[in-house]
Amino acid sequence: MSLRFRQSLLYGLISCAFAITGCEQKPNTALTEEEDFAAGQALAELHCVACHQLPEPNLLTKRSWDYTLAYMGLFLGIVDFEPLEDEAEYAMGSIQLREEFIREAGLFPDAPVLSEEEWARLRAYYLDAAPEDAIRAIEKPLVVDDETRFRVKPTQYRMESAITSLVHIDEESGLLLIHDSGSEQLTALDRSFRFHDQHPSPGVSLVEAQSVGERLYLLSIGDLFASNIGGRYGELQETRVLDGVFMGLKILVDSLQRPADFAFADLDKNGVDELLVSNFGDYTGDFSIYRRDSVDAPFTSPPQVLSVQPGIVKGDAHDFNGDGFPDVVVMMSAGRENVSVFLNNRDGTFTQQILWEMHPSFGYIGFELRDFNGDGQMDLLTLNGDNGDSDPFNTLKRDHGIRIYLNRGDLSFEEAYFYPFYGVYGAEVEDFDGDGDLDIAAIAYHPDWNASKPEGFVFLEQTDSLEFSATTHPATRGGRWLSIDSGDADGDGDKDIVLGAAYLPVGMRDGHMDTFERLARDGPPILVLENRMR
Repeated sequence: MSLRFRQSLLYGLISCAFAITGCEQKPNTALTEEEDFAAGQALAELHCVACHQLPEPNLLTKRSWDYTLAYMGLFLGIVDFEPLEDEAEYAMGSIQLREEFIREAGLFPDAPVLSEEEWARLRAYYLDAAPEDAIRAIEKPLVVDDETRFRVKPTQYRMESAITSLVHIDEESGLLLIHDSGSEQLTALDRSFRFHDQHPSPGVSLVEAQSVGERLYLLSIGDLFASNIGGRYGELQETRVLDGVFMGLKILVDSLQRPADFAFADLDKNGVDELLVSNFGDYTGDFSIYRRDSVDAPFTSPPQVLSVQPGIVKGDAHDFNGDGFPDVVVMMSAGRENVSVFLNNRDGTFTQQILWEMHPSFGYIGFELRDFNGDGQMDLLTLNGDNGDSDPFNTLKRDHGIRIYLNRGDLSFEEAYFYPFYGVYGAEVEDFDGDGDLDIAAIAYHPDWNASKPEGFVFLEQTDSLEFSATTHPATRGGRWLSIDSGDADGDGDKDIVLGAAYLPVGMRDGHMDTFERLARDGPPILVLENRMR
């Protein structure tokens, strides 16, 4: 699963993302319209780039800019919620809560950074140039319904008002693990998807799991909704699974700041894996490396911190420069959205090289390292679909989707494939059909709810080199999918897919509550898709 929390799960996270707040009056100076616009643009170029790339006005609608500017203005010491007074109560409540969080995090300036006139001019630059309606993604072929590739398998799992933050196929034990962060329970199903075991997990919200032999590692984000700013309630747990029985539980690392992902890698080539933790955080976060002397020894503290940027969604290791030592690739969101490689200097230190950086509404959510063209070079598949933090209206983002970047050597990557996918939230990459190339299964938590058939799940079957056909299973329209995993769930030798649903109103309050209530009432907590392609 990874990223995967995805991300966001990570709704409480708020960070430096666009810039600025709102004031309705226009500056009363004797400038021409062109001069006024240029002055506003110059102010944006001066102040916005302190936190992220300069966003273009057409990235958001006027309505969404009203909210986003009100939110970002708080980071500049400006409180002006007047533009939101006619909005729904949830919008005003949200921005007031964000002000409280920013002040609590110590990020609200002692004095305004801009004068009222400057602020009004900057705000006018965005609002005057913003579109009324969102600019849509590029056209793509319609997704075709298909029930032949996957078959829905019934399960004994039941959960009311599901918040399925984790689904994990443990191929070693033959168990399907499901964690619900509302009821705070970890449930295990057997290979026939019948009830096997259940464990209460008070105060825990599991978002990631990895199986290494009989060891099962579980990552808890701790504070799922970022309701405790600055809180460090996340932890990495370890248990043993012997003959389907969980044997003990211990906490390997605690006091993590809303971690979204973890990985193991032997970075110093001493035979013992280091622990890589992506602390998504809230207004603060980091990417940390923990070390230990042996697999049974405790991790040392404090960890080595490679980045203190909040909003880190995932990290992984691969030797990109061929020197025999793994480097670390890290995806960062929350404003300064980028993918970076930390080159291993082979002496315990690392040097960051940003591969590329995107605008602050890009919404990075995760990545996968796979060789898509079989040239022996590790490529990158990226996902960007986060859409619930600085824009509560779920405005469609034209850049959301799935991208494949081919590794051209010397840390040079070329975008070779793009599948537009509003609100994509997780993906699995496998050779699902057994033809020797890689396919993609992906979910969206923030699809286009105005569409006649909102696209919440897509299966991209690779039919030729980096050419994919898109299908979906109609049963997936019955849920709102937050988590995904793939693996041999039923023991027949191929890769199945499991989807986990989370029925939360975020992103649906604006005109889609009837749809939300229907999904929450009738939608399944999980959906098992049995592979039928082999």
